[in-house]
Amino acid sequence: MWPRLLVSHIALATIPVLIVGLLLLATARRSIEDTVADGNLEVARRASNEIRLYIEQAQRVIDLAADNMDMIDATDAVYQQLIDNLVIRQDFLSELAVLDLSGSEKLTTRLEGPLRARPDLALPPEDGTTISPVFIAGDGLPAVTITVPVRRLDEHTGYLAARVSLKDMWDLVDNIQLGEGQREGFGNAYVATGNGRLIAHPERERVYRQDDLSGSPVGTALGEHQSGTLVYTGVSGEMVAAFATVAPIGWKVVIEQPADRAFARSRDMILGISVLMVISAAVASLIGILVVRKIVRPIYELVRGAQLFARGRLTHTIETPGHGELTTLAREFNQMARELLEKERRLKQAERLATLSKFATILSHEIRNPLNSMIINLRILKRDMEKQNGDRGNRGGHYEKVISEIWRIDSLVENFLNYARPPELVPYPHDINEVLDEVVETHRGTAQERGVRIETRYQDGELPVSVDVNQIKQVFLNIMLNAFDAMETGGTLTISTERAPPRNRGDLTLEGFGESPQVNIKFEDTGRGIDPGRLDRIFEVYYTSKSTGTGLGLPIAQQIVEKHGGVISVESTPGKGTAFTLALPALEAETAEPSAGQEGTGVIHGTHPDRGRRPEHP
Repeated sequence: MWPRLLVSHIALATIPVLIVGLLLLATARRSIEDTVADGNLEVARRASNEIRLYIEQAQRVIDLAADNMDMIDATDAVYQQLIDNLVIRQDFLSELAVLDLSGSEKLTTRLEGPLRARPDLALPPEDGTTISPVFIAGDGLPAVTITVPVRRLDEHTGYLAARVSLKDMWDLVDNIQLGEGQREGFGNAYVATGNGRLIAHPERERVYRQDDLSGSPVGTALGEHQSGTLVYTGVSGEMVAAFATVAPIGWKVVIEQPADRAFARSRDMILGISVLMVISAAVASLIGILVVRKIVRPIYELVRGAQLFARGRLTHTIETPGHGELTTLAREFNQMARELLEKERRLKQAERLATLSKFATILSHEIRNPLNSMIINLRILKRDMEKQNGDRGNRGGHYEKVISEIWRIDSLVENFLNYARPPELVPYPHDINEVLDEVVETHRGTAQERGVRIETRYQDGELPVSVDVNQIKQVFLNIMLNAFDAMETGGTLTISTERAPPRNRGDLTLEGFGESPQVNIKFEDTGRGIDPGRLDRIFEVYYTSKSTGTGLGLPIAQQIVEKHGGVISVESTPGKGTAFTLALPALEAETAEPSAGQEGTGVIHGTHPDRGRRPEHP
């Protein structure tokens, strides 16, 4: 459920962000590109308007001069003075000429050269004006010739032709260029005729060469539209152009930029929006993870609690703070666990009574045999004592048999009491290697008599554990004696120790075991092994495969190990041997030091007083 909820919440949180981000990217790009194109178009229109006003101003001046000639009746000298003064006063006029009706010069402001015919000029009608194509004058600047009719006393007498310099148009183009020029990739502005011939450009050579743009995408657009914008692919890559017409002469002002420069702000905004999308998606995903975790954690606790309940950990309490349905369910689980715990307590009590009844039956059977043996030996002993010449040696033998059976009954009763009412633990810190050495040295002689060689493989250094040393010694002894019995013809018993990391840390069914390091003690023999069908029953009470066994040794050992918070496990291969492994919680180094009071009792080294009892037998 966790992965599905996580994926669904992250999807619900991030998909809207991504959709909005993509829409915003598309909208922002279109908006910026439209804004850039519209801005360039507006610049082109303003420039075309300034050029129009410039030409109109020049035309008004020329018209005014023609009107003055119409209003005065003067000699040619006066007219010459009039046009000379006009050229001097107006910077944009570089030359004026008065023409007759055939187009030949009558007067001119030109200082050198004779008067000549002007077939290059298109003469206007009586009420019109003509503007010549742009040409490069002798001073290297572009110019046009504006020709207007001259009237005298309402009679058409000739024409006034004025050469108008377009230097201000070049300056205008230079002033509105968008960078250092097209070659550097910043873009620029230029003016072309309606048919695509350059008449103003920051690169003067192109004007002097009279470059023709009619074959380019821009030239095609100039011929088809009065104004507009377009994006095309040129020699320098993708370009953005905006153009506007200079009315009424039909020239086109063009603003041209490389697309990557024109739309640089669009790329920056797209990058910013993309980063914002990523951050928003990450934040939304984090929020989704936190929400899913808040939802799943109580469910996880419920599952964990149910698994622990299934393993018998009924004392566990499921913690789900809040007031929702999961909290109510957790309270019901806890209440169910308490009820089950109470029922389990009653069931254990009933089982204990049943077990005690079974113990009593088995114990009465086990005691009856030694009692019968004692009665027989006592009767024989009595008969021998009544005889005056009885054999004293036989009397001692019967006496020892009676004593032996008494000890046997005592051992049976003691084992019964140890399992039915186990003594309380008195744990103290011990080095488990030292405890094992004491047990091994005590019973090494027994091992040699049975042909068993004991090998110890301890981990270097101390392995501190908190144990009741007498009870843990009993466990070691029970396992060792079982190993001796399994190796009827001799063999090797290997005892090893090691400090192991926590095992199964993520297993919810473990009752806290595995949360700290552990000490493993392994007893591995080379005996006959245990049949797989009997391996699961060896810890059952009174289950034994030995004719002289009581069936309580391993159950008592398991009981003691579990009381210490440990685990005992067994592995066996028939014909090869058996390995018992005890896992006990390890102590940290700082907690393993015994106190001064403990050190003086001898408990640290496993020397509890016997309290007057004889040594215990497994």
